[in-house]
Amino acid sequence: MKAVCGFTPMISALSVNPSKSTSPIYLLPRFPEHEGGRDWKVPIEAPSQMWVLHVGNAFEEKDGNGNKKIQIQASSCSYKWFNFQKMFGYDWQSGKLDPSMMNAGEGENKMLPHLIQVSIDMDASGNCENSCVNPLNDEWDKATDFPVINQDFGGSNNRYVYAATSLGGRRELPHFPFDTVVKFDTVKNSTQTWSVGTRRFIGEPIFVSKGSDEDDGYLLVVEYAVSEQRCYLVILDAKEIGETNAVVARLEVPKSLNFPLGFHGFWAAADSKM
Repeated sequence: MKAVCGFTPMISALSVNPSKSTSPIYLLPRFPEHEGGRDWKVPIEAPSQMWVLHVGNAFEEKDGNGNKKIQIQASSCSYKWFNFQKMFGYDWQSGKLDPSMMNAGEGENKMLPHLIQVSIDMDASGNCENSCVNPLNDEWDKATDFPVINQDFGGSNNRYVYAATSLGGRRELPHFPFDTVVKFDTVKNSTQTWSVGTRRFIGEPIFVSKGSDEDDGYLLVVEYAVSEQRCYLVILDAKEIGETNAVVARLEVPKSLNFPLGFHGFWAAADSKM
């Protein structure tokens, strides 16, 4: 009721069950021909206690017998870390931003956001035969969020995922705000990174496709320089993440339009029908 009346954020109306060891995932049929066989009101229980923050992509692959494997690439965190009242360090009551609450103490790194891959095996009737949750990259253990892909490959088996992260080199606030873009290669199980520099932070990367290859495009990143209190729009070559020539351009944003720690964005081409 407090949320409905505006006394607390709407997200605070949600509740979690920390005693439950699984997380429900609801699969909804998009088309009438997919409705038969399964009771879609019954969730699939993923064998992990997690709060899913953002989804990068999801796709299904079907074999000759109609069996499906569904893959979901997303960022998730622990119930214990996620704070409904102070989303991303913002205290809505005081109007102040305190990113320290986004950082975990020693030995609590696993509670922070990380990229995961949820795999669900279903038979031709829609019954779940198996589900599992694994790291998107089993060698990458840094706090990571805001996964994005080339949307031309959305809903299909993609190779690359881009996200915001921090390399953890700061003595204070080691995990958040983010200062690095990481590129995941899910085929090679490898990562490449580009970092913005000291006392500079970034928000969500946005992919802009410019060719037929999956990583042929640009990443748009808003950089906030703390000492200058100014924002820059950084354009990265997605193919060159990890190389010294990754930066294509760095454009100064008018100070009146500063938006430090911006979270989400979207790119639409000029000929888009949106």
